[in-house]
Amino acid sequence: MILTTSRKPSRKTRTLAKVLARFMNWRYLTRGKMSLGDVFSSLPEGDTLAIIEEVKGNPAILKIIHPAKGELLSIRFNVSNIKKVKMDNSPVVFIGKPPFDPLILGALPLSKAGLKFARKIDSRKKVYVRRKGSWIILDFTYDDESIFRLKMYEGRVCV
Repeated sequence: MILTTSRKPSRKTRTLAKVLARFMNWRYLTRGKMSLGDVFSSLPEGDTLAIIEEVKGNPAILKIIHPAKGELLSIRFNVSNIKKVKMDNSPVVFIGKPPFDPLILGALPLSKAGLKFARKIDSRKKVYVRRKGSWIILDFTYDDESIFRLKMYEGRVCV
């Protein structure tokens, strides 16, 4: 999967995009003046594209788009402090019940086999999913240290 941003991203959006790409084992693509058509043409066949869009200069929307299937996922969120940490390429494990299939993001699936595999390996990258009322909080942790948090309203997740 390739992650890119809107045309002229703010510093906070670029930082989030780079940290998220490194965390999820994605490739980050600096967009520059490339149109979305150019970005889609540079995708390897069968690969998907993740785009972080801004609202009022802050990262606010994550869209996952497959060239043939269209938009797979759209999440509207608020982000907290982002820490830059060196990470390895271990797989990502979701702890809890996210409102979407983690397989869309390239994480281990929540099936029996995926959960069994997650217990066998000691993954350093974990995403804790918590619910507070109608809010869903995704806490991205590496070695049990919080890297950043995404807070989203449950009604703003479109699958």
